[in-house]
Amino acid sequence: MYKRRADVNQALGLVIYRLFFHALSKYPGPFLAKITGLHPAYHALIGDRHLYVYKQHQKYGDVVRVAPNIVSINKAEALRDIYGVNRNVQKGFVYDVVTHHAGFPSTFSSTDRAMHARKRRALAPGFTDAALRDMEDFVLNHVRAFIQKIGPSDGESARVVDMGLWCNYLTFDVMADVAFGKDFGMLERKELRDIPHLVNAAGHRSLISGSSQLIFRLGLDKYMARDIVKNAPKLIRFVRQTLTERIASKSERKDFVHYMLKAQESGKGYETKELMADCRSMVIAGSDTTATQMAANFYHLTRNPETMKRLTAEIRSTFSKVEEIQLGKALENCEYLKAVVEETLRMNPSLPGYLPRQVLPGGIDIDGEYYPPGVEVAVTTWALHHDPRYFDQPHQHNPSRWLAAESGEDNVKRAMSAFAPFSYGSRICIGRRLAYIEIWVTLARTVFLYDFKYISGGREDSLGSECDEYRMLDNFSAARDGPLIEVRRRQDCDLVI
Repeated sequence: MYKRRADVNQALGLVIYRLFFHALSKYPGPFLAKITGLHPAYHALIGDRHLYVYKQHQKYGDVVRVAPNIVSINKAEALRDIYGVNRNVQKGFVYDVVTHHAGFPSTFSSTDRAMHARKRRALAPGFTDAALRDMEDFVLNHVRAFIQKIGPSDGESARVVDMGLWCNYLTFDVMADVAFGKDFGMLERKELRDIPHLVNAAGHRSLISGSSQLIFRLGLDKYMARDIVKNAPKLIRFVRQTLTERIASKSERKDFVHYMLKAQESGKGYETKELMADCRSMVIAGSDTTATQMAANFYHLTRNPETMKRLTAEIRSTFSKVEEIQLGKALENCEYLKAVVEETLRMNPSLPGYLPRQVLPGGIDIDGEYYPPGVEVAVTTWALHHDPRYFDQPHQHNPSRWLAAESGEDNVKRAMSAFAPFSYGSRICIGRRLAYIEIWVTLARTVFLYDFKYISGGREDSLGSECDEYRMLDNFSAARDGPLIEVRRRQDCDLVI
C-alpha cells in the first residue's frame, strides 16, 4: 500500500514538474504532450505524427511543445540554427533506439559526431559524380525492368497497377544492387516482396519506442510491433549473406561495398562490424524513401492533368528514343521535370516528422530564443513545407513555384529557405544525388513511353476537400498505399527498351 502511494506521489510530482518547472514549461502545446511521452508515441503508433504536429502549429504558433522534452519550431531560421554545421547539438534519444535495435550505429543513427564524420568521409567517394556515373547502368537495368512490368502486356490496351508497390520493388532492387551487387529480385519474383513492409515496420518500431522512454525501458515495443520482431531476421540474414558473398568475391565492381572496403583497407573508415550496419542502413534509407517520392510523383501527376501534359511535352520533345534518357546534359536541362520532383519532395518529404536534436552543454540560440542543455529541439518537415509564409497555396501541387521565370527569383529563394526534404547541414542525406537521378530517369522514361490515368487511392482525407495531398503514414520514414494508376502504351511510340 505504501509503495503504491509512493508511486502515485512520484508520478504526480513528475507531472507537476513537467507542467510548471521543466525548462520547456513556458512553451504551449497539448496538455498530454507536456506530461507524458506516451502522447507522441500514440501518434507515432497511428502514423499521423506529421499531421498532428502541423495542426498544433496552426493552433499554438511557431514553437510547440510536442513531448515533455521536445519542442518543434516551425521557422526556416530554425533549420539553420538546429541542423546547420557545427551547431551545439547532437542527434536525440530516438537515434539511440535505432542503434539499439540495429545492434551497431550506422552513419544515419550515430549520435557521436566524430564517428559520424569518420563514417561519412569513408562513404563520400561512393557518392561523387564519377562514382554515380559508374553506377548508372545498375540503375538503368532495373528501370528497364520496372517499365516492362508496369506496362500492358501483349493483347492488353491498358493495365492498372499499384504504383506504391511497384515503386517499392524498383527502389529496393536498385539499392541492393548499388550497395553490394545483388538485388532482391522483387521486380521479377515474389519471394522477398514482404521486405519493404519489414523495413518500414523496423523504422516504425524505433519511432514508437524512441518517442517514449517508458515504452523503451519496459520493452513494450516488442508487443506493439510483433511483426517486425518476428520477421526482421529475414532481412538481416539476406544482408549478411549477400555482404559475405560480396566480400569473398573480391570483385572490383564499383558498388558501395567497394568504397567501404577501400576505406577499411586504408584504415581510414570502416571496421568489419560496421560494414553490416551501414549496408543494412543504406538499403533501408535509400529504398523506402525513394519509393515514397516515386509513388507520390505518379499521384500528383495523374491528379493534375495540366502538369502531366506539360511534363510529357517536355520529355517527348527533348528525347527521340527512350534510351537517350540517362544522366547527362539533356536530362539535367529538363527544368520542368526537376520542378515537378522538387514540388513533390516539398509536399511529401520522405521523413515527414521531426528529427530531434539534443542540446549540448552551453545551450543554443534558435531564432533568437535560448534553449538550455538537455532539451531536444526539432523542425517538423511536413509542417514547414506547408507553411504559407514560404509556399503560397501550400496544399496545391504547383511545380511552377520552383521556376524563377514564372514565380520570380524572390519567391524561389523564399521557398528554398524552408525546403529540407533530405534534412539539412552536416547530416543532410549523403545519397540525395542518387535519389534524384533514380527519380528523374524513372519518371522521364515512363512518361516518354506511357500515358497515365488516376484510378483510385492515395489521397489524404483528413485535411479537407480543398487539400489534394498524397497520403503518407509517418512511420519514421513514410509508409504509403497506392495510388492505383492506369498505364496505357503511347500510341505513336514502340516499346523498345
